[in-house]
Amino acid sequence: MTLLDVMRNRRSIRKYKKQQIPVKEILQVLEAGRLAPSGANQQPWTYILVTDSELKQEIRKEAEMVEKNFHRKAPKSLKNWFKKQGITPQKSFLTEAPALIVVAGYTKATPYWLESTWMSIAYVLLQAASQGFGTLTYTPSDTRFLNKLLKIPKDYKPVAILPIGYPAEKPSPETRPRKPLETLVHRNKCGSIRF
Repeated sequence: MTLLDVMRNRRSIRKYKKQQIPVKEILQVLEAGRLAPSGANQQPWTYILVTDSELKQEIRKEAEMVEKNFHRKAPKSLKNWFKKQGITPQKSFLTEAPALIVVAGYTKATPYWLESTWMSIAYVLLQAASQGFGTLTYTPSDTRFLNKLLKIPKDYKPVAILPIGYPAEKPSPETRPRKPLETLVHRNKCGSIRF
């Protein structure tokens, strides 16, 4: 598969097989993240690989408490969108996936620490897909509980939890409609004649 094929076919996976992934294969996924570009080459990301089932259960418990609070306080329009999308505070994928990759960024690295960390996450997602693994970019509304549970230094901000495992579902391409390229590309100036 070409890189573009990997991008076209990648889907967010919320259901995982119980089959474990060898750590060396997860390290290959993280090697891709390590190679991502970063502002001033600061490489401000760090990864915490969580495979312990009790720790995953604690992460799920804390995440669901955070999400219940977020859902309760959300504006009505967002609550309606959650309902339409089937999004609830329940995060079963946090305990079903054989592993979690918690990605945190060093906030004192450069002004670009967050953008750089997200580029690393993108590389991780694509490499995981190319190796046949399912992933999901889960961004808890408040991530401070991860600092405490995983002993992440206060200068690092957790930005995402990536469950990783063998997919137990195959979402249809219709679940991810994409805008046509010709509606997104302008030539020389925004609003100019398109290609």
